[in-house]
Amino acid sequence: MGYLADIYVIKKTRSKKLADDFLNHFLPNRKESADEYLIPEYSDNPTHEFDNADELMSFLEKNENYPNRVYWRNTDEENLNKHGMIFYTEDGAMIFGISRNTDMSGNLNTENEDLCLIEMKKYFDTNIGYIHYENPPAESYKKFVEIVNKLEK
Repeated sequence: MGYLADIYVIKKTRSKKLADDFLNHFLPNRKESADEYLIPEYSDNPTHEFDNADELMSFLEKNENYPNRVYWRNTDEENLNKHGMIFYTEDGAMIFGISRNTDMSGNLNTENEDLCLIEMKKYFDTNIGYIHYENPPAESYKKFVEIVNKLEK
Protein backbone atom coordinates (compact mmCIF):
# COMPACT_ATOMS: atom_id res chain seq x y z
CA MET A 1 0.00 0.00 0.00
CA GLY A 2 1.30 3.45 -0.89
CA TYR A 3 1.55 6.49 1.28
CA LEU A 4 0.46 10.00 0.45
CA ALA A 5 2.33 13.23 0.88
CA ASP A 6 0.00 16.15 1.55
CA ILE A 7 1.24 19.46 0.17
CA TYR A 8 -0.48 22.54 1.62
CA VAL A 9 -0.50 26.31 1.11
CA ILE A 10 -2.75 28.84 2.82
CA LYS A 11 -4.34 32.10 1.69
CA LYS A 12 -6.37 34.66 3.63
CA THR A 13 -9.36 34.47 1.33
CA ARG A 14 -12.64 32.66 0.78
CA SER A 15 -12.66 33.22 -2.97
CA LYS A 16 -14.66 30.60 -4.85
CA LYS A 17 -13.00 31.73 -8.08
CA LEU A 18 -9.56 31.03 -6.61
CA ALA A 19 -10.79 27.60 -5.50
CA ASP A 20 -12.12 26.80 -8.97
CA ASP A 21 -8.93 28.06 -10.62
CA PHE A 22 -6.81 25.92 -8.26
CA LEU A 23 -8.84 22.81 -9.04
CA ASN A 24 -8.81 23.42 -12.79
CA HIS A 25 -5.05 23.94 -12.74
CA PHE A 26 -3.93 21.12 -10.44
CA LEU A 27 -6.79 18.61 -10.78
CA PRO A 28 -8.68 19.26 -14.03
CA ASN A 29 -10.11 15.72 -14.12
CA ARG A 30 -11.75 15.18 -10.76
CA LYS A 31 -14.67 13.69 -8.90
CA GLU A 32 -15.99 14.91 -5.56
CA SER A 33 -15.29 12.51 -2.71
CA ALA A 34 -18.59 13.21 -0.90
CA ASP A 35 -22.25 13.02 -1.85
CA GLU A 36 -23.45 15.70 0.55
CA TYR A 37 -22.02 18.55 2.59
CA LEU A 38 -23.28 19.74 5.96
CA ILE A 39 -22.96 22.88 8.07
CA PRO A 40 -21.75 22.27 10.72
CA GLU A 41 -19.61 19.58 9.15
CA TYR A 42 -20.56 16.01 10.20
CA SER A 43 -23.52 17.32 12.21
CA ASP A 44 -26.50 15.15 13.13
CA ASN A 45 -28.58 18.35 13.08
CA PRO A 46 -27.17 20.50 10.27
CA THR A 47 -28.31 24.06 9.75
CA HIS A 48 -27.44 23.86 6.04
CA GLU A 49 -27.17 20.97 3.57
CA PHE A 50 -25.64 21.03 0.09
CA ASP A 51 -25.73 18.45 -2.70
CA ASN A 52 -22.37 19.37 -4.21
CA ALA A 53 -19.09 21.12 -3.48
CA ASP A 54 -19.93 24.03 -5.78
CA GLU A 55 -22.95 25.00 -3.66
CA LEU A 56 -20.95 24.58 -0.45
CA MET A 57 -18.06 26.72 -1.72
CA SER A 58 -20.48 29.50 -2.73
CA PHE A 59 -21.94 29.45 0.79
CA LEU A 60 -18.52 29.39 2.49
CA GLU A 61 -17.29 32.31 0.38
CA LYS A 62 -19.98 34.49 1.97
CA ASN A 63 -19.88 32.91 5.44
CA GLU A 64 -16.30 33.10 6.67
CA ASN A 65 -16.94 31.85 10.19
CA TYR A 66 -17.75 28.27 9.15
CA PRO A 67 -14.93 25.72 8.86
CA ASN A 68 -15.30 22.87 6.40
CA ARG A 69 -13.34 20.43 4.23
CA VAL A 70 -13.82 19.41 0.62
CA TYR A 71 -11.99 16.57 -1.13
CA TRP A 72 -11.72 15.49 -4.76
CA ARG A 73 -10.21 12.37 -6.35
CA ASN A 74 -8.27 12.68 -9.57
CA THR A 75 -9.84 10.61 -12.35
CA ASP A 76 -6.67 10.86 -14.48
CA GLU A 77 -4.52 8.05 -13.10
CA GLU A 78 -1.45 9.32 -14.99
CA ASN A 79 -1.50 12.64 -13.13
CA LEU A 80 0.87 12.86 -10.14
CA ASN A 81 -1.77 14.76 -8.14
CA LYS A 82 -3.97 12.02 -6.71
CA HIS A 83 -6.30 14.15 -4.56
CA GLY A 84 -7.20 17.81 -4.23
CA MET A 85 -8.40 19.35 -0.99
CA ILE A 86 -9.67 22.68 0.23
CA PHE A 87 -9.93 23.36 3.95
CA TYR A 88 -11.95 26.36 5.06
CA THR A 89 -10.48 27.46 8.38
CA GLU A 90 -12.31 28.75 11.42
CA ASP A 91 -10.76 32.19 10.88
CA GLY A 92 -11.76 32.84 7.25
CA ALA A 93 -8.75 31.46 5.37
CA MET A 94 -8.44 28.64 2.86
CA ILE A 95 -5.86 25.88 2.81
CA PHE A 96 -5.28 24.36 -0.61
CA GLY A 97 -3.92 20.83 -0.68
CA ILE A 98 -2.63 18.25 -3.12
CA SER A 99 -1.91 14.62 -2.24
CA ARG A 100 0.74 12.73 -4.14
CA ASN A 101 2.11 9.21 -3.78
CA THR A 102 5.32 9.14 -1.79
CA ASP A 103 8.03 6.67 -0.92
CA MET A 104 8.10 6.06 2.83
CA SER A 105 10.80 3.37 2.63
CA GLY A 106 13.34 5.59 4.31
CA ASN A 107 15.31 6.80 1.28
CA LEU A 108 14.07 10.37 1.95
CA ASN A 109 13.68 11.25 -1.72
CA THR A 110 11.09 14.01 -1.52
CA GLU A 111 11.69 15.61 -4.92
CA ASN A 112 8.14 14.78 -6.08
CA GLU A 113 6.58 16.56 -3.10
CA ASP A 114 9.10 19.41 -3.06
CA LEU A 115 8.42 20.24 -6.71
CA CYS A 116 4.67 20.32 -6.07
CA LEU A 117 5.11 22.65 -3.07
CA ILE A 118 7.30 24.98 -5.13
CA GLU A 119 4.69 25.00 -7.92
CA MET A 120 1.84 25.67 -5.47
CA LYS A 121 3.72 28.50 -3.74
CA LYS A 122 4.42 30.08 -7.11
CA TYR A 123 0.82 29.60 -8.29
CA PHE A 124 -0.59 31.24 -5.13
CA ASP A 125 2.22 33.82 -4.84
CA THR A 126 2.99 32.83 -1.25
CA ASN A 127 5.80 31.37 0.83
CA ILE A 128 3.43 29.91 3.40
CA GLY A 129 3.20 26.19 2.80
CA TYR A 130 4.43 22.84 4.00
CA ILE A 131 4.41 19.12 3.34
CA HIS A 132 2.93 16.60 5.75
CA TYR A 133 2.31 12.89 5.43
CA GLU A 134 -1.27 11.61 5.64
CA ASN A 135 -2.30 14.32 8.11
CA PRO A 136 -4.80 17.15 7.78
CA PRO A 137 -3.42 20.69 8.01
CA ALA A 138 -3.69 23.11 10.91
CA GLU A 139 -7.18 24.45 11.60
CA SER A 140 -6.41 28.17 11.56
CA TYR A 141 -4.22 30.64 9.73
CA LYS A 142 -2.19 31.34 12.87
CA LYS A 143 -1.52 27.65 13.61
CA PHE A 144 -0.63 27.01 9.96
CA VAL A 145 1.96 29.82 10.01
CA GLU A 146 3.36 28.50 13.30
CA ILE A 147 3.94 25.09 11.72
CA VAL A 148 5.65 26.66 8.70
CA ASN A 149 7.90 28.73 10.97
CA LYS A 150 8.90 25.64 13.01
CA LEU A 151 9.69 23.67 9.86
CA GLU A 152 11.88 26.45 8.47
CA LYS A 153 14.13 26.53 11.57
